[in-house]
Amino acid sequence: MTDFDTLDKQALASARPYMGVVAWPTVMLGLVTVLSYLATVALALTGVLSLWLAVPIVSVLTYVSYTVAHESVHGSITGNHRSLRWMNKALGYMSAWILMIPLTAHRHEHMAHHRHANDPAGDPDFPVAKMQNSLSGAARAALEITAGQFRYYFTHRWEKAPLKEKLALCVEVAAALIPRMSVLAAGYWVEGLALFVLAWLIGIVVLLYLFAYIVHRPHDQTERYLDTSTIVLPGPVGTLLTWLWLFQNYHSIHHLFPRLPFYQYAKLYNEIEEIMAAKGAPVYRVTLRGLQPSSPRLAA
Repeated sequence: MTDFDTLDKQALASARPYMGVVAWPTVMLGLVTVLSYLATVALALTGVLSLWLAVPIVSVLTYVSYTVAHESVHGSITGNHRSLRWMNKALGYMSAWILMIPLTAHRHEHMAHHRHANDPAGDPDFPVAKMQNSLSGAARAALEITAGQFRYYFTHRWEKAPLKEKLALCVEVAAALIPRMSVLAAGYWVEGLALFVLAWLIGIVVLLYLFAYIVHRPHDQTERYLDTSTIVLPGPVGTLLTWLWLFQNYHSIHHLFPRLPFYQYAKLYNEIEEIMAAKGAPVYRVTLRGLQPSSPRLAA
């Protein structure tokens, strides 16, 4: 057994105590996010809440909802508790409804991303690398990746998917579109476009930039431990920013242990930091000069 194999086993041993449990913080996050989204839209449509407030709120809720959908894809909301799988699925479907991305399709697309991270030919999220070009490029990349959820599913899964799964996809699409189209049909064009297009797009762009672009840049490494960065945010302000980032500045930990609840990423990173350094994992620290390499491999 090589030293690297031993290090992998040590990292897994550190991760195991955090996996397989019911992630109650994620459950609460999902419920609060969905209820807040419904309430915000209702208040905006009835004129109680100004669109100037509703749009940023819906953008934030769109951004937050992906964490719950993402955790559902990996089965990390209810862990090893088989009797609670319905809750894992329900929270995933509700959160994906906010995103207007069917969980059924996203599950397959996202697993392909994990298998082929940063591979231009195999990673369906690779278009996110275009986000660096311009703000309009970021918006186009967001739309391309959203459409890519469907394209990947229909190309790689649809023909062999069981009927039940195909029906689930169709129901998800209908559930996302019909209520929103009904709002537009009822004459709420300004409100509908502001909430379901503008706010959605802002949330998706921010989401992809923080969850996919910056943590995988420069998008040229495909090996385990090397394909995803860690961005350390020091001090009390860093702790707050880490929560606002929903711990995805430790996205490297997610790629190593996908079933780990998101709020445990930083804790595990602190435990296996030396192992990751030995593996050459890229680590950055936020300084007044921006992101600066912290790991020996990057500083060399």
